Parts: sequence; structure tokens; C-alpha cells
Amino acid sequence: MRHVILTLATTTLLGFAAPTNAQAPAPAKDKDRPAAKAPTGEHAKLAEMIGDTLVDMSGKKHDTTKVLEGRKNVLIYFTASWCGPCVRFTPDLVAFANQTKDAKDFVVIMVGSDRTAKAQNDYMKKSKMPFYAVPFEAPGGKDIKRAYAGRGIPNLVILDEEGKALKGSYETDGRYSPENNNSYIGPQPVLASFKEMRKNAKMKGGKG
Repeated sequence: MRHVILTLATTTLLGFAAPTNAQAPAPAKDKDRPAAKAPTGEHAKLAEMIGDTLVDMSGKKHDTTKVLEGRKNVLIYFTASWCGPCVRFTPDLVAFANQTKDAKDFVVIMVGSDRTAKAQNDYMKKSKMPFYAVPFEAPGGKDIKRAYAGRGIPNLVILDEEGKALKGSYETDGRYSPENNNSYIGPQPVLASFKEMRKNAKMKGGKG
């Protein structure tokens, strides 16, 4: 499976580092981080890392806690406009998001690794991404990468309400393993698994 490995120079520049596990750590202290409301309920750890605001492709800001409210799962999409495999996969994720635009059980959030805010915004607009993104300048993007990202992109990660990674684009013996660069399986199997998860949930009486 082809993907882009971020070099040491790139990871330093973008604040992107391979984590030691897939659990959500306490967000890093950052003097530049704006004071945020203490999140509670579903995805509280993720909300704390993100901060108060998410954006859409039009640049409109959305309250993080309201976006996450009631969602059983969050799909974190690590991507960048300069990444060829990302550009090839993104239309599939966009199509899925459009097909499920009225779903209340999950939400997709992009965490970008572009080099400028303009590049990230242009990527969202060109790809017509119907989902949210962590603002380019938000310190929380680094926290999320430390918590969940591997060294390669594209990477799609499924989180539960407690912030645990259920599945991602790195996998070893059925376990999300972003610390193992050789365990990359790509985002397609993750998306396929999530579709199956939702199908099974509906069969058991879940809502979506």
C-alpha cells in the first residue's frame, strides 16, 4: 500500500510525530492556546485537544463541543494536498461523507499537514470536503498528531467516545499500531470497516 512517509525535517516543521500508543494523552501545554471551555461528555479528550473551534471548507467556524455532541464515533483524517496517495483517497471519503450527510452517529474531522493555511483551505475547497477540519493555526493539531498519527499519510483513524482508536491505517494483529511504520494498511480498509460497523449497528437497532 503506497503512502507518504513524513521525513524528520517535515515532521519537525509540521509538529507531526509518531506516538508510542493510540491513547489520547493530556494535551500539551501551549502558551499560545486560547482558553477553552472545559469539555464534558462524549469525546471530551478530543475536544480538549482540538480547542473551541473547527472550520469547514468555506472557512466558517463551528463550536467543537456542538460538532461532537451525540457522536458515537469520530473519523480523524490525516492528510495533505501535496500527498499523492491522499489526493487519490480523498474523493472516496468525500463520497462517503456526502452519502451519509444526515448521519448523527459520527463525524469526520480532517487534521492537515499542509505547509500553509491557504494550501489547507484550497485543498478542502478543491476536494469539496463536506467535513470539518482543525484550523491550520490551532495548537491542538499537534496534540492530535502526537496522540493518534503514524509517520505516513493518508491515515484514517476511527475513535470511540472515550478517545480510543478502534482502527486506523496502521494495523498489527487487529490492533492500531501507528508506532510500527511497517504495519501500514492504508485508509481504504479502515473506511470499509467503518461502513461494516455502521451496518452491524443498524442491524442491532443502532441509529445513523
